Amino acid sequence: MASRSVRTCSSSFSSSSSRSSCHSLHRRPSRRRPSFIRGSCAEAVFHASLLCDLNSVNSVATVAATDAWSVTANGLPTALAGIETKLFQAGLAPYLVYLWFLGQPQTKTPPLTNFGARFLLLFVFATIPAGIVAKTVYGDILSNVDVLHGSSEALLTLSNLFFALGFARALAAETQDSDVSGDVPFKGVGKLVAVALAGCGALAFAAPALLGGVMHDEPTNALSLPTWAVHVSSITEWSVAMSLVWAYGDASGNQAWKGLTWAMAPFLASGLSACTFHVFYNVPELGALVPLQALLTLSGNTACAFAAYRISSAASTASTPASPAESLDLDEDSVILKLALLSAGGAAFVKYGELLVGDFPFSPSYPTALTMILLPTALYMAYLTRPRGTGEPLSMETVKSYGLAGTLSYILIELGFWAIAFPLALSWYKVAEGSWLDLSNAADKAKLLGAGTVFINGVRLLVPLRLGAAIALAPTVDRVLKGVRGEEEEEA
Repeated sequence: MASRSVRTCSSSFSSSSSRSSCHSLHRRPSRRRPSFIRGSCAEAVFHASLLCDLNSVNSVATVAATDAWSVTANGLPTALAGIETKLFQAGLAPYLVYLWFLGQPQTKTPPLTNFGARFLLLFVFATIPAGIVAKTVYGDILSNVDVLHGSSEALLTLSNLFFALGFARALAAETQDSDVSGDVPFKGVGKLVAVALAGCGALAFAAPALLGGVMHDEPTNALSLPTWAVHVSSITEWSVAMSLVWAYGDASGNQAWKGLTWAMAPFLASGLSACTFHVFYNVPELGALVPLQALLTLSGNTACAFAAYRISSAASTASTPASPAESLDLDEDSVILKLALLSAGGAAFVKYGELLVGDFPFSPSYPTALTMILLPTALYMAYLTRPRGTGEPLSMETVKSYGLAGTLSYILIELGFWAIAFPLALSWYKVAEGSWLDLSNAADKAKLLGAGTVFINGVRLLVPLRLGAAIALAPTVDRVLKGVRGEEEEEA
């Protein structure tokens, strides 16, 4: 009798019942038990409840100690283990500064764009419990738990959609002389999800049936079609938003908006870093891409905060557009339909296409990964920032046309670029080769020749970015110079 009572109590506490409910299981008013039996049960209840409390404390401690954003191996020295989490966390402060300046009335940020920028915080905080569940329940990183990965990334897609659509509405309103709507397109979101899922479902059946005999076997942690569709959609929306921001700078008369396009470039590279990591099936050999993504995110947050400050500061001196804005006919339903089809089609192209190119996705290397990240970013920025109407590419002549301010801006950008590029290149060499560069070693000298060629070509690809950044910075430097000259004239 006593032993059966103890088992009942224990099972009650294993299902997280309270002590009072456990005692109630043994309360028999019609029959008083001997004292030694009552004592045995009370002691068992006490030990069971204590064990339950300890297990609860351990569970809470485990969850609290779980690093939601880190990867098992980030490819960096042991001293930098988990650095990606610290970088992601550090990026929150400048992003909040960015939101504050973006929300100032004088910036005239489109209402839906403002909402989209703030909606991103929901994505950021959603990845924390998702990452914790992935590690504590599934014993893996978030990228390898598809349902959690895709559902949390979907919030980023919505944020980017709202952000871009806000600028599209503003540009359409400029040409139609109407108010800018800040309504959230709930129906449009429903259509986007429905069409994209339907497209993914159809392609999931069609592609393996047509290509099954020639495709490589896929790893178990491969992203599903819907999750790939979320990533394709996010990259597409952000790329379009960068173009719309540039156009908004012309339409609004506040050219400082173009600086935001430049500030958005690290985010594009950050998104491509994540996609590149997924293309190679999240292998530990490319674990350093996660800290790189975190560093790019921090850089983007900081750059956007500075860009939003410039927009707010320049608002009072914004000029009237010299020419009317280009006509923009916005059909949101059509845009969303095209985005859904592009997302599903792009997802199938990446997911099944990489299985048709032999061992490429199973032969990860940092040079290949960096090329997949930097080359598209550099080419797209060169395309976006090209001089309109003249057909002339960015050059030092364009920088020099700003006078002393242009020259100083270029010097500042170059100093900042090389201060980051050299340490980053040496760190990547350490990650790729497993040891620091030793110029006294003949083998290292030979490796340096090959690595140096890749580095120089990569730096050349970023020349348009550096020239564009200098041009974007020139007006700010010019204002500082004028302020200094004004103070000197007053003193004289």
